[in-house]
Amino acid sequence: MIKKKNHISEFELLSEVQQGDEKAFEALFDIYKDKIYAFSYKILKSKDLADDIVIEVFAKIWKGREFIQPGLTFQAYLFKITKNHIVNFLNKASSDSRVREQLLISVNYYRSSTEEEIIYNEYLTIAEQVINQMPKRRRQVFKLKTEQGMSYEQIASHLGVSKNTVKSHLTAATTHLRSVFNMYPDKTAMLLLVFLYNLGL
Repeated sequence: MIKKKNHISEFELLSEVQQGDEKAFEALFDIYKDKIYAFSYKILKSKDLADDIVIEVFAKIWKGREFIQPGLTFQAYLFKITKNHIVNFLNKASSDSRVREQLLISVNYYRSSTEEEIIYNEYLTIAEQVINQMPKRRRQVFKLKTEQGMSYEQIASHLGVSKNTVKSHLTAATTHLRSVFNMYPDKTAMLLLVFLYNLGL
């Protein structure tokens, strides 16, 4: 009698996945898909994006199945891959305006809770302190961009500097802000993305 895949040990299941058994892979997917989805949704606040992460993570697992080590904790390995995918997505979102806007549309209610509003306001306080400590010219460029909504060309004309100088100052300011916020690992990554987007960065 053939044992059902969901009734065998995880060690056996992983061993079979490693050998290319598609039924074993389907069983593994059924075991962990909801956990990966819940973890992804908690961060991304989007059902579609969380679904995409689940598919991408398991596609990576299947593609690299030969490297699975059945004797090690698979869940830890799986969540590490998931975290990497989410971080990569957020990094892409922070530099790709189309991806960023798609993500922000899906979380337009994100600041609805009191806790999230408090975290967002903490970002504002931290940002104000960081901005006030910036070199004078960088601070000027940053405020013209974020507070007055000027374009690179307008800022360059207003200050009598080149467009590349404006870009350089904004890049330095944004990089510094991100590095400061990275010192607060308890803060929500999505709120940081929303915050920087609202600044026009």
